[in-house]
Amino acid sequence: MPSKTELAIAGFYDGIYLFYGFVNSLLTLGLDRYWRRRAAKEALASAPGAASALDVCCGTGDFTLALKNVFGPGLALTGADLSQAMLSKARARLPGAVFAQAEAKELPFPDAHFDLVTISFATRNLNLDRQKLLAALREFRRVLKPGGLFLNLETTRPQNPVLRSGMGLYVRGTIGLLNLISPKSSAQYGFLKNTILTWYSAADLDALLLEAGFSRASHFTLFPGAVAVHSAVK
Repeated sequence: MPSKTELAIAGFYDGIYLFYGFVNSLLTLGLDRYWRRRAAKEALASAPGAASALDVCCGTGDFTLALKNVFGPGLALTGADLSQAMLSKARARLPGAVFAQAEAKELPFPDAHFDLVTISFATRNLNLDRQKLLAALREFRRVLKPGGLFLNLETTRPQNPVLRSGMGLYVRGTIGLLNLISPKSSAQYGFLKNTILTWYSAADLDALLLEAGFSRASHFTLFPGAVAVHSAVK
């Protein structure tokens, strides 16, 4: 069962689902669309024969839609998210996909069910502590077929200290602006700020994927260096 904190996170997304896309574009200066397209193309390049995919923490279906656009109609798409409001928008955008309300550590799918499992800009929300994050990564591995691909698109902690400092200033400033626009949501936006600024480096996340049981893990960063695409194989 999801914890009170996890339910609170879902409730936060229930409250912002109507302008979730706007917030993403504001935080990323519109680059989130490019990042999703690039990650979806990497999924196709790494798993060209995939016939089934699960997009975990799919939200309003942004990355699910990117997968559909890149793979075409041959990929059977399933999305899972704890927020029913976010799922309602995803269902409207992707009527051909299957969506399930589910917590990331307790997916309602059998072992070895999907060729591809993806998650975008949500893994850091699962990092309530190290063990909970590992439990989620192990669950993603569980529902993958042997040889299947897990792909993670997420912010990362830049190695360059100047870029890391600039990222911190930008995130704090943008969240501060959002707090001025919507002061009732200040606690929720503070949560988002902290998940970004305390998230792992790309190398550390590779190590966690291996600890979770994946046979190999790798990554590359996307412009301007504060976002990484991780690939891991079961």
